[in-house]
Amino acid sequence: MTELIVVRHGQSVADIEGRHEGRADFPLTDLGRQQAEKLSEWLKKKYSFDMIIASPLKRARETAEIISSKMNRSVILNDNLMEWNNGVLAGLLREEARSKYPEPEGGRKYFQSVEKGESLIEFRGRAEHFLASLLHSLKGVEDKATICIVAHGGIITMLYRSFLNLPIDTNLWLASGDTGVHLWRIDGDRKVIVFSNKQEHLSTNV
Repeated sequence: MTELIVVRHGQSVADIEGRHEGRADFPLTDLGRQQAEKLSEWLKKKYSFDMIIASPLKRARETAEIISSKMNRSVILNDNLMEWNNGVLAGLLREEARSKYPEPEGGRKYFQSVEKGESLIEFRGRAEHFLASLLHSLKGVEDKATICIVAHGGIITMLYRSFLNLPIDTNLWLASGDTGVHLWRIDGDRKVIVFSNKQEHLSTNV
């Protein structure tokens, strides 16, 4: 059986400044680091990880490194876990982005990309590649494998769609708050969503 503990990073500087993040490489805020500390303590009490894989962007990498410091596992960085490549929008204030690069009427289609960015099809493709490669690498593992994945809200949604084999043009999005935790389980041919966006650790003291 394989368990995937999928985690969104803590609060970032872009979150509090109201900026488009995507590939813009903002670090965690002090609160974001506190959130990651609380998360790491909570995870340590409940799980033992065989692997911690993270996006190389600062906000996810910092979160993963805080988790790894408690779990005695090094962090493996994987570019396919980076957030949506939002091209020219990266780092812009949301109001500025709406003014400079307004969405076309009816919104962008899943095959259309922002200037210098990637389409939702390309974004989904990265998620598919990551998940397929990971699960292939675990084939033949006899005992239970528990993998921690630290990433971003958008790519977590794409991984969720991939995990459930949802259509490429689906409009389903998965809520992921600061250090929100998702648990997905694979047991043979059976896939189970155990829980989503759990944040109970944020109500505890470190």
